Amino acid sequence: MPFGKLSGVVALACLAGCTRLQNKPPVKPELASPVGEIKATERIRPDCPVRIGGVFLNGLGDNSDMFEDSATNGVKLSAANRDWLGAHCDLAVLSPNTITAETFPALRRQQHLFTPLLYLYGSSLYEQPDHKGSVGGWKPEMSAWTLRDHAGVEIKHPDPGGHWMDFGNTLWAAHWRKQTETMCRQFGAFGAVAAEMALGNTFVGNDLEKYKTREDRGVATEAWLKTAFDPGKYLLIPSAIEFDEFTGHPTPPYPPGIAEPELTGRYWDQLHPVTDGSWAEGWLHPYWMEDTMSDKLWEVEMEAADRAARTDKVFIIAAAYHDDDELEYALASYLLVAKRQSRVVFQPMPLRPGEAQTAGLSLAVLKRELAEKAAYFDAPLGVALQERHSINISDSSVWHRQYQFGDVYVNSDDRRSVTINLGGKMLGSNGELWQSFVLPPHHGAILRSPSTNKK
Repeated sequence: MPFGKLSGVVALACLAGCTRLQNKPPVKPELASPVGEIKATERIRPDCPVRIGGVFLNGLGDNSDMFEDSATNGVKLSAANRDWLGAHCDLAVLSPNTITAETFPALRRQQHLFTPLLYLYGSSLYEQPDHKGSVGGWKPEMSAWTLRDHAGVEIKHPDPGGHWMDFGNTLWAAHWRKQTETMCRQFGAFGAVAAEMALGNTFVGNDLEKYKTREDRGVATEAWLKTAFDPGKYLLIPSAIEFDEFTGHPTPPYPPGIAEPELTGRYWDQLHPVTDGSWAEGWLHPYWMEDTMSDKLWEVEMEAADRAARTDKVFIIAAAYHDDDELEYALASYLLVAKRQSRVVFQPMPLRPGEAQTAGLSLAVLKRELAEKAAYFDAPLGVALQERHSINISDSSVWHRQYQFGDVYVNSDDRRSVTINLGGKMLGSNGELWQSFVLPPHHGAILRSPSTNKK
């Protein structure tokens, strides 16, 4: 049951049970067996609400360098790294050429709640069937589907054997859907992340025959997603770069009647009905930018993540950080909207001197970050007791959410600092006890009850 509704399975089980009972003699009430109970599958790290997952293309093999481009080189995910994913993550996105048909089934046996996804390009098709991120199936006649410049010449792809495909071509989108469904069955994947959506694809330049503006690309993205989207067959999770931009026209709320004020008129609203989630490559702090987003865009990203959690969609949060303060800000923001049984996962994207901006796409880097910063990622806060809400403090405000064994505070303001006085002492992520502290702009605090210090 990759992503079907439990109710349908329960209904079928009950129907089968009732059919069997009809063929048996009546049983006296006092001799009847107790009614069975459906028990929820236990989660890994059940007291830690920061759920980990993401897109992993580097550092996958047994002897891989931390930054080895495993997907480009076709290095297979090692058995040890596969087992590590199952023990620490809720979700992983891997290129088909880095796994075998047994990889995802083995992960699911290890952890029944694991969500396995394929990494596939949404606007590149390769002549080599085993190329990183390719759905395969190239034929020369498909050149009619390729992306063209103003003179009608095919845009040159930087990779040998690669072709840029027309963003809005529904024949290409239908081919992608058919190939992706086949690959999901082959590898036991629940669906795929579609990288290089038209809105966020900066690699092809702007000298395009059919797509002159962002609005043109937005129309093409929607047309492609509508064709590729196939509910019930597989999960479609596009890269969401530029989804926070305005469409230029009104958008209906989604779900109907539940408006997210800052998503109105943006591609988040426009494209939500034709996706099963999003890969938020640059949530709050894109790895290609030096600073975090403004307070206004912070709210946009928060509403997008919150809605995905409430509507049971995949949402991969890739947030960059230079230091512990920036990491805590991103994690505290995540904890304001995280839901206990959702597929909203956090992927750390550390920005360290001498390392690539995309270092967080390495599984080896994830393992390093979780080991070195366990106080942040493994904070045993337990279950959230309320939704996020704003607290007025003097002439300012701060976001707050209470957990079973702690509290989370976020100051998303661009300029003002906030002084917070607690009713008692709480344990900070740095291991110190706090009763009063100052949150500067774009800072967060993850606080625990002192009794959880043993963690």
